[in-house]
Amino acid sequence: MSVLVLLNAKAGALNTGAVTDAIEVVEAAFRDAGRTASVELVEPEDMDARLEQAARSTCNIVIVGGGDGTFSHALAKLSGSGKVLGLLPLGTMNLMGRDLYPAIGDLAANAAALAKGEIRKLDLARINGRPFHTLCGLGYFARVAREREQTRFNFPGGRVVSVLVSVWRSVTKAGRTRLDILADDRRIRTRAYATLVTANRIGEDWRRAQLDEGLLELHLMRASHFSGRAKAGLELLSGRWREGDTIENISARRVEIRSERPRMWIAVDGELRREDTPLVFEIERQAVPMLLPRRSDETQT
Repeated sequence: MSVLVLLNAKAGALNTGAVTDAIEVVEAAFRDAGRTASVELVEPEDMDARLEQAARSTCNIVIVGGGDGTFSHALAKLSGSGKVLGLLPLGTMNLMGRDLYPAIGDLAANAAALAKGEIRKLDLARINGRPFHTLCGLGYFARVAREREQTRFNFPGGRVVSVLVSVWRSVTKAGRTRLDILADDRRIRTRAYATLVTANRIGEDWRRAQLDEGLLELHLMRASHFSGRAKAGLELLSGRWREGDTIENISARRVEIRSERPRMWIAVDGELRREDTPLVFEIERQAVPMLLPRRSDETQT
């Protein structure tokens, strides 16, 4: 099967000047596995067009190297094309990558595991018809994404400092939003400080044990005062957020979120955008064929 690998030229892990090395590492990994891979470096502004070309091409497997946003774009362009997808995690958060690989920073090991991998089918989640792979956040989570976009280039400490600054600003600024939610046949009317919808159930360590169980999970944080928000934040950081009483978790196959606002800011797989309401979340079980590390090489069971 022919393999095409598209590396995001501005991916976080490639910003150290190791671009040429990365291409050679990936090519060598597939060569050692008895496969030939065509590896290309693609600028972010050209990625969508290149993915569209790949969807029309004769290659069988399309692998993207980048972060959560890059893979989200790949899903949007390639789902339903008949192509097998793959991911080499090279981003900042790498939420999807952490579900697939035990060591995010080891490109050589991850490329080798992928080159020797197997094809399995994973779930495909959608918001208002557009695919996403891990999560969609409203309220506080969208505020963090907005603040991060505004601060990421303004602080000498780089990405880590910009994230910390955006989190602090969001805690102090974000308010509650009145929502009318339908999770399958359960109706919830609430004022939520933060709302998160994940594709499949996510653990307290922010990893998913399964990517093919065909479930969405809705997470609601209703804290109205700073003390409640701080408590929820501590539970999130300590990995005890499922044990506490500040966040409610609801599993469903379809979630519809209505608001008084005609449009809402949302953060989808790390990318910020405005979306028309209502927000309709759906999930299709085992809809995306993917080249994945074999089960013995990955964190999933």
